[in-house]
Amino acid sequence: MTTIDYKLLKGEDLFTYFTQDHPDKELSSLVEMLPLALGDWSEAVRILEELVRDKRELVAVYPEFDNIDTSKMELLGSIPDGLLYLK
Repeated sequence: MTTIDYKLLKGEDLFTYFTQDHPDKELSSLVEMLPLALGDWSEAVRILEELVRDKRELVAVYPEFDNIDTSKMELLGSIPDGLLYLK
């Protein structure tokens, strides 16, 4: 079995890896919502590449249920029932 080094992927290939092949299904679902939150496919891919390069993470916050300090996170946009941040 071949292991994919996703750190070498860019653009649509990176997005496809995270949404279809990445073992962390929670992260996969957050990456799927990235274009929705940003409203721009190119920006979503740029953020995803930054996430991998700088070892950052996506955080979904659902204000109705979560009490998370987001003051040091970058707001990316709205997702169904919540907000998506880059930490």
